[in-house]
Amino acid sequence: MNIMLVCNAGMSTGMLAKRMEKVSEGKCNVKAYGIAEYMDHLENVDIILISPQIRFESDGIKKSAGNIAVLNIDPMNYGSMNAEAVLKTVYDKLGGGK
Repeated sequence: MNIMLVCNAGMSTGMLAKRMEKVSEGKCNVKAYGIAEYMDHLENVDIILISPQIRFESDGIKKSAGNIAVLNIDPMNYGSMNAEAVLKTVYDKLGGGK
């Protein structure tokens, strides 16, 4: 499963992306991008997760994503870098996982 995380500059989600890949035990490829660059990387993405600090951009991201599922990351899970909980949300939405 290919997961894209989108935040303001792509930096704050980088740590979460690495944790998610590790927790997924090879089931997920997770990449983080800033709002200014994510549209250049939509190919083969299964789901886009939006960080809390740019959730106001959700409607625009959903429009540009086409048929790709888009979810907002829970602020509590994001703040605590709870990769397990974020992945559970993805698996619940798309299926798969543990």
